[in-house]
Amino acid sequence: MDPGLKRALEGLKKAAEFARTYRFELTPDYLELIARVEAMPQNQTGCDKTGVWRGIQTYKNFFKHVKYAGKP
Repeated sequence: MDPGLKRALEGLKKAAEFARTYRFELTPDYLELIARVEAMPQNQTGCDKTGVWRGIQTYKNFFKHVKYAGKP
């Protein structure tokens, strides 16, 4: 196996193990912020979200012709 690939896979395995054990607490302020964002009109079911698709397409178009400039 390629040493770089092996190192990357080992890193992902360690990250997954860490993620299983990591615990965090959501503060009341943070939960209130989430509720406010979810209640915004643009985040409601059925609202127009075509701007998101335009943004994704713009992102794809920007990177469409990028070429790697480093060593192969």
